[in-house]
Amino acid sequence: MAHREFRWLPHDGGRHAIPASLVVGDVAKTLCGRELAVPHDPPTKSEWCWPTCLACDASWREREGILPFPRPATSHRVVAKRAVARR
Repeated sequence: MAHREFRWLPHDGGRHAIPASLVVGDVAKTLCGRELAVPHDPPTKSEWCWPTCLACDASWREREGILPFPRPATSHRVVAKRAVARR
């Protein structure tokens, strides 16, 4: 499994991306720029259901080389057309 530079942590009503190297008590900024301290207690199940911070998600995807989400509908059509053309 590939090592990821960032991980997700619920904070302030959303799930934010933080450096993977942070440990309990570390203070740092999320990818969207919010400051937080890594809590001692793990997030609750309901906190993991908070919405993903769109700014963190966009920054994380850019850094990981992952296409934005949701992907444009045209990208699916192009792939489907190429698959049909290969047959």
